[in-house]
Amino acid sequence: MALTIKKLAHVQLANSKGDIYDPAASTIGLVHQIVLHNTNTSAETVELLIHDGSNEYQILKMSLAADDTFHWDFPGEGLVIDANSKITGKTTTASKVTCYICGSEET
Repeated sequence: MALTIKKLAHVQLANSKGDIYDPAASTIGLVHQIVLHNTNTSAETVELLIHDGSNEYQILKMSLAADDTFHWDFPGEGLVIDANSKITGKTTTASKVTCYICGSEET
């Protein structure tokens, strides 16, 4: 299996739940860091979830102050997102929170 370090996602979150990172078939994503930045002039409520193919589980719900940045590190192997899983999320106001996910993929 090959391991490739890469940007896994770089999106502006919507105000309704949508896919952020969904690995391709036969790929395992290893998330090492998630960075969230609020470009709005007011606080935003950010939610991140993991969908395992059948169920969805909230992994983060936070208020992110105006012009604030949140770094979330996953040491070691990282947060494992297999081919049947994906990261979804949303925020209060569409296109105001940038979400950047870096890590590696095992294929």
